[in-house]
Formats: sequence, structure tokens, C-alpha cells
Amino acid sequence: MSSLLSLLPLVLLFVVMWFLMIRPQQKRAKEHREMVSQLQSGQRVTTIGGIKGTVRAVDETTAVVVVNGKGTEMTFEKQAIKQVDPS
Repeated sequence: MSSLLSLLPLVLLFVVMWFLMIRPQQKRAKEHREMVSQLQSGQRVTTIGGIKGTVRAVDETTAVVVVNGKGTEMTFEKQAIKQVDPS
């Protein structure tokens, strides 16, 4: 019985760590996957490198982004899209 009580603080520490660190990270990753899967042409986006532009085309794994008024296009992996900016 005393051996079970000595393991209780370790188990409690793991549970607290799960709710404070692991679970929020999994939630953010899920939200990012959903955002990337709903990416559409015409949306304004910001990449993880800080490049802002408008999505011109999207396929399974990549997105073509127009980055300036002159029509310069850059192709990014969808996972490199950090966020969809409000229009």
C-alpha cells in the first residue's frame, strides 16, 4: 500500500503535465491541420517565414501564393502556411 502512495505524486505530476503542456499543443496542431485543409484560392495568408500574400492555387500538398502587386508567385508546402489573415 505504501508503494502505491509513493507513486501517487509521480502520477499526479504526469497528469498535470499532460493538461498543461501536451494537450494544448495537440489542440493547436489539430486547429492548424484543419486550417490548412480548408485553404482556398483568394485567401490572404502569412507563412511561417513572415511572407504575406494571396493564395492563387492549392493542391494536395502545396499552395501557390502571389506575394506582391507585380504578380510574383511563390510555391509553399501547405504546412508552411502559418495563418489565414482576415480580409
